[in-house]
Amino acid sequence: MVRVNFTADDLARTRFSAAPPPLVETGLALAELRRPRRPRPWLHQARRAFPATARPLLDLAAPRGPWPVFTEPPATDLNEALDMVRATPRWYLRSELAGLWRDRPGRPPAWLQHLADGDAEALEVLVRALVAFYDAVVAPRWDSVVSSFHRDVARRMPVLAAGGHEALFENLDRRLRWRQDGLERDGHDAEYDLGGTGLLLIPSAFWSGAPVFGIGDGIRLGHTLLYAAQPHGQLADPAQDNLAGLLGPTRAAVLRALAEPQGTVELADVVGISPASASEHAKVLRDANLVETRRQGRSVRHSLTPLGRTMVGQLAAG
Repeated sequence: MVRVNFTADDLARTRFSAAPPPLVETGLALAELRRPRRPRPWLHQARRAFPATARPLLDLAAPRGPWPVFTEPPATDLNEALDMVRATPRWYLRSELAGLWRDRPGRPPAWLQHLADGDAEALEVLVRALVAFYDAVVAPRWDSVVSSFHRDVARRMPVLAAGGHEALFENLDRRLRWRQDGLERDGHDAEYDLGGTGLLLIPSAFWSGAPVFGIGDGIRLGHTLLYAAQPHGQLADPAQDNLAGLLGPTRAAVLRALAEPQGTVELADVVGISPASASEHAKVLRDANLVETRRQGRSVRHSLTPLGRTMVGQLAAG
């Protein structure tokens, strides 16, 4: 059994990520590719698109895990997350990589041994592999990832408001149990304390397995709970995304992101565009009666109209 102990401070600091973190979704997409399981439609497409530059990642991700934490910083900006990977302390690299290879036969590849020593070129090999896999597999499906993320968070908030964190945890996945100030699930025997930092909750469009606790280093990387978003994201071939085909990929991403009301700056961060561009896309969608904008003091708040919600539901990718 895996157990995570909570203090009052941990509960107070447990929150949802503001947006889907690109490298977390990259790591979970790779883990799905490596896991022996019933195939999902996007997996076949992803295997065909898998780039040679990303092959070093196969040395890191064994089919049944464990999978590295330092390659999945929960930053919501891709470049910031990649810089965090580059800045991983040598002691943490050595510790994580030793654990990853402990139950595998033979010796790790030379580049992984160099990585464990903090070699700068080995780190760049890793970063290039992450970027290549993200570009080939994750980025083409990012609109669906964003939509799935916000739909999941929106449906959890009433549960949190009505029943508190205990009800929320048990609503995230039937395999999670709240007992005696701790969160538990079946798995290898392990127990963790959060040190007052709480958990960052991240619904994933790619992941379909049991919830995963990501225990960070307590300094740079916080502790996370990764779980499969529900209803699960439609991760189809981008060419089959009807909403993107009608509105264009960026405008479709803006519309999907507004499943949860957003300010202009928040919206820009979620979609990965400038605030000026987010404002312009919101105006076009507002003129089409898909989005409404209300002023709150000196700021504005964008949200979907009933027609906008219908369009997102009727023209979901997949």
